[in-house]
Amino acid sequence: MKVLLVKLGALGDVLRTTPLLEGLRKKYPQCHVTWLVDPQNRAVLEHNPRIDRLESFTRENQDWKNTRYDVVINLDKEPEALEALEGMKAGLKMGFGSTRDGKVCPVNALSEYAYRLGVDDDLKFRTNQKTYQEISFEQVGLKFQKEEYEFTPDAESLTKAQSLLREKGFDPAKKSARVIGINTGSGNRFAGKKLPQESYKALAEKCHQTLGVTVFLLGGEDEKERNRWIQMNAGVPVVDTGSHSIQVFSGIVKACDLVITGDTTAMHVAIAMKVPVLAYFASTCAAEIELYGRGRKIVSNIICAPCYKRDCPIDEQCMKDMDMEKFVRSAKEILESRAAYVP
Repeated sequence: MKVLLVKLGALGDVLRTTPLLEGLRKKYPQCHVTWLVDPQNRAVLEHNPRIDRLESFTRENQDWKNTRYDVVINLDKEPEALEALEGMKAGLKMGFGSTRDGKVCPVNALSEYAYRLGVDDDLKFRTNQKTYQEISFEQVGLKFQKEEYEFTPDAESLTKAQSLLREKGFDPAKKSARVIGINTGSGNRFAGKKLPQESYKALAEKCHQTLGVTVFLLGGEDEKERNRWIQMNAGVPVVDTGSHSIQVFSGIVKACDLVITGDTTAMHVAIAMKVPVLAYFASTCAAEIELYGRGRKIVSNIICAPCYKRDCPIDEQCMKDMDMEKFVRSAKEILESRAAYVP
């Protein structure tokens, strides 16, 4: 049984699709799985023992097309994925395809609901209570049973993460206080996914002063200046962890007892590393996120949320309205329950 799974990106979406691998192995115990992914997202799938063949999708690389698959599963609606699969033959196709005039369509009845989520705002924004995992599992005829994310960072990256933290004055093996990682960034696809700079500063101060925790500032290249400003202006000590590869970043996240973040890649990395998450939402749908009982969600009650807008006409008021006191109270409750949690 040869299976082709297509999920090119984005990085967080690739990560949250990995629970499907266990589901497929349950349904097809002897299956050979090929995963087609965008090259920039490949790192989160490398070393995954449930993937037999990992292929990077490029115009030049079409080797994966030379195999006859029994099952082709496409969970992407992007034109690149639809174009790549056009004309492919398989015993069974699932997920999304395209009509003759190039429009997205469900290729099987099981994907009707997932398709409707993309065209019916009332269903997606207000009615739907299914997580992404429940929806994607349904698309391939499976029932989601809390299968976990699967992300296996290499040992060298995890060791490098520990060394980097020690260089910054924090030894993961000898920590004297719990650690809260505050992720200060987000992608640029949607507005309303990151707090104002001043809010991050206030949150870092309140977490340290009220909870007695060590605060890590998490982010990537785009957050360098923001995190440097927070570190310099916060009235408490914070650790600016810097910008690193996703593999090293996962090792830094692993050193946290809690990650506070918007709906971003960092949230998905924390979920994958089984680190509790306090996630906040405004422009995107909180219902679609599975936290596996290891965290909490804070959802904006602003009338226009969720919106999935790239540019906000009211200057991201949803993020300005977020209450940092509520964040700290929720963080405290998660950390207290964490005492009984064993990964």
